[in-house]
Amino acid sequence: MARANGIENIERDLTGNLERDFNIFIGAVLSDLSSRGKSISPIDTGFFMSSWTAGTQRPRPDQPRESHSPWNTIRPTGTGNQRNPNAVVEPRFIDDIPNFKLFSKVFIGNRSQYAARALASTESDIPQYVQGKLRNLIQQTFTDKKPKLGVAAFGTGVGYPSRNVRFTGGGIGQFSDPSSVFVDYETP
Repeated sequence: MARANGIENIERDLTGNLERDFNIFIGAVLSDLSSRGKSISPIDTGFFMSSWTAGTQRPRPDQPRESHSPWNTIRPTGTGNQRNPNAVVEPRFIDDIPNFKLFSKVFIGNRSQYAARALASTESDIPQYVQGKLRNLIQQTFTDKKPKLGVAAFGTGVGYPSRNVRFTGGGIGQFSDPSSVFVDYETP
């Protein structure tokens, strides 16, 4: 959506929209990889799933589980399946992710020391996520057609049991006709 009127502002508007969508996309990927409900990352103690981050430099797998509470007290099962009731998933880096500039090279990676083993685990769905589901996320995020919700009623007002709401003033575009009713729901 354009923020400023005039064709001279189109480059700034498009750049702003792309940058916003780029950062939304990165946040969505990190959220997916760190979500216990999505079951993309293998989970044993929860440390690997909690260690996803993004930055302009490649994340180094230099964080041992044994040095971080509460994961240092959780005994790993070694299976990586999603059923360890003691696993704790608390994303550690998501709140520290900066806003990235458009066209900057961004690396999404895991800081756990055993990241390579976890990625190669039979319980890991990360390769399938990157090769399949990520395409849908890109198409949903980088689009001009954002979800919209439009609700309008007859021009005289809508009666509720406790109050009467009256619409005053004129509408815009398809909402400008006070004699028509418009209800439209679009989702991505």
